[in-house]
Amino acid sequence: MAFHGRLDLASVVPSTQAELGVRELLVAGEDLSNELGGLLRSLRPQAQVRFIASEQHSALADQHEADATFLVVDLLGPDTIESIRELTASARTPLIVIASGHGSDRSVLRERVREVGALDCLLRTELSTPLLEAAILHARDHSRHTGGLVELRERFSLVLRGARDGIWEWDLVRNRVLYSQRWRELIGFGGHALPPTLDAWLSRVHPHDIANLRANLEAHKRGEIPIHESEHRIRAADNEWRWVASRALVDRRADNHPIRMSGSLTDISEFRRHERALRVQTRQDPLTKLPDQRVFLERCARCVELAQAHSDYGFIVLLVAVDRLPQIRDSFGVEAAERVVALMATRLRGCLRPDDLMFRFSSGKFSILLEEVDDPEVGTVLAERLHAAAASPFEIGGATTYTTVSIGMTSNAQGHRQVKELVTDVLAATDSAREHGRNRHEVYDASMRVESRALLALEMALRDAIEREQLELHYQPIVKLGAHMGPARAEDLIGFEALLRWEHPELGRVSPVEFIPLAESTGLIVPLGRWVLREAIRTLAALQAESGLDHLCVSVNLSIKQVGDPLLLEALDAALAETGLAPQCLKIELTESVMMDEVEQVSALLQAIRGRGIEIWIDDFGTGYSSLAYLHRFPVDGLKIDRAFVETLDGTSASATLVRAMLGLAENFGLSVVAEGIETEVQAQHLAQLGCTRCQGWLFGRPQDADRIRALLAGE
Repeated sequence: MAFHGRLDLASVVPSTQAELGVRELLVAGEDLSNELGGLLRSLRPQAQVRFIASEQHSALADQHEADATFLVVDLLGPDTIESIRELTASARTPLIVIASGHGSDRSVLRERVREVGALDCLLRTELSTPLLEAAILHARDHSRHTGGLVELRERFSLVLRGARDGIWEWDLVRNRVLYSQRWRELIGFGGHALPPTLDAWLSRVHPHDIANLRANLEAHKRGEIPIHESEHRIRAADNEWRWVASRALVDRRADNHPIRMSGSLTDISEFRRHERALRVQTRQDPLTKLPDQRVFLERCARCVELAQAHSDYGFIVLLVAVDRLPQIRDSFGVEAAERVVALMATRLRGCLRPDDLMFRFSSGKFSILLEEVDDPEVGTVLAERLHAAAASPFEIGGATTYTTVSIGMTSNAQGHRQVKELVTDVLAATDSAREHGRNRHEVYDASMRVESRALLALEMALRDAIEREQLELHYQPIVKLGAHMGPARAEDLIGFEALLRWEHPELGRVSPVEFIPLAESTGLIVPLGRWVLREAIRTLAALQAESGLDHLCVSVNLSIKQVGDPLLLEALDAALAETGLAPQCLKIELTESVMMDEVEQVSALLQAIRGRGIEIWIDDFGTGYSSLAYLHRFPVDGLKIDRAFVETLDGTSASATLVRAMLGLAENFGLSVVAEGIETEVQAQHLAQLGCTRCQGWLFGRPQDADRIRALLAGE
């Protein structure tokens, strides 16, 4: 602490009259000590004076029985002001400064010392016994009021100890922060004192969060935001990171100058864990418990960015396609095929290192991400291990079956600028591995992008199939649940979903998972989509006429590519006019991703479609990013709950949490609901109990061609 001259503390100790208490005086300069001593001796009743040397100024913290402390200085320069701030931070009694100055400076000097915590400032040239008496009485009154506040604070502290929030107060004048007992307990320091500094808090904040926290505190202090609110991680005494929420308000003087900030700290770690678990659950493949494709794409986007920013950062992506899966499905059934996929996921995961990541890319594909890779051969070594793991036989329903995997690889060496480039490359490598005999792995090279023989051959075959009208629609029943929980009957039917199928003369049945993305990427989905609409409308009109069931409806999926088709509405109007089908019997289904891709264009199209009396439905509800946002934004009549949520239903309340929430949401928005993917009676009964009576799934019937649907309606 820097002052001009020698620094002493003089304390006034009790006289025989107990009501006077103890008076303490801090004196700088021997000449002033003599002058001040004479003034003190003239006080009545007389007080005792004790001087404390400058190097003992820390003793002020122990002088808790004194009425006042006088600090005498020559000039109130920056160093002296800072020293006064330190003294007031540790002093237990009111501090009155005696300084040199002119009478015209009295108000300015008084304001300066009060800003750093002193009680008052007296001018040396104006010192007198009455002035000192008045100052001591002022200090005594201040102490009395402060004592009352201390009692109030103790009572308030008792309330706070019963609360779950920690309290903190930042004295902006003295730059001192006080932390409540509960605040310290939240981070494991309940039995330890913390320094009364802001750094005692901020030094423990996670490096990724500290900048935002500091910026928020400063913005609120400057009055740029009405309240301080921040969620951040803080390192506890056990070195674990805990999530906390900090909130505070600034107290300001009449001139808007901030003097203190008071707030609370809440431990939100448990909430964050629940939030993370729910996020994982909604972005996790229910069959394999692996993160889904969306998570994979997000992680790949991060890798592409890192590779662009750091030349020494390397990564490898492997796409593992399970071979012979359609044959297994046809031979043993869907459940057996899914069992193979689940077992395969377990085997493949067992080949990975602890830091390697694996995802469910699609129905029969897994993606693997290797980060921080220095040796490109790491991918090849892993691929060989994956082949070996996949080669072991599978026991399914008492039968033994075999399958293999085809693996494609790419890496940062290709210099990808976008994730879609990376995915295109690794898909091309996987397709090449399949084309060259399956049960092999191939690393992507630039020639694959040029050749892509398998995709090109499939594309040409698809173009030919469209021209020759070799594709056909199958119709999966949508039923209204009743007492009957089994294959659909005519009286249970409320409609169908039209699904595109392709039986290639040489390739056999080509999965929609294979040719629909190809049709979208090549633009063939546009003319194909018009044909699907015409054919579905024509078939339903014929079925209604033949069966007399005018209430039957048909649902048709709309691709993002079709949104931009200028002839779509014209084709729709022509088909309805030609067949005479009531518009309300047609339902257009769009996925969440389609709706959020081109918002303005999609919204305009949906308004035009709905204006014709056609219903708009959301397909695969719950699997996208903005389920709530577009319910307000788009004209929607109903939603279809994705099978990922239905297949978890087992009759227990816990398994129905998400489905129950979706049904409640639909009810609040006045939307109809169809549940997809029902395969068991337990699922159907559980949905009925939840109030969802419109269902679709293999329990009621697989997709069938129009002739079989006619037979179903005829009761055959």
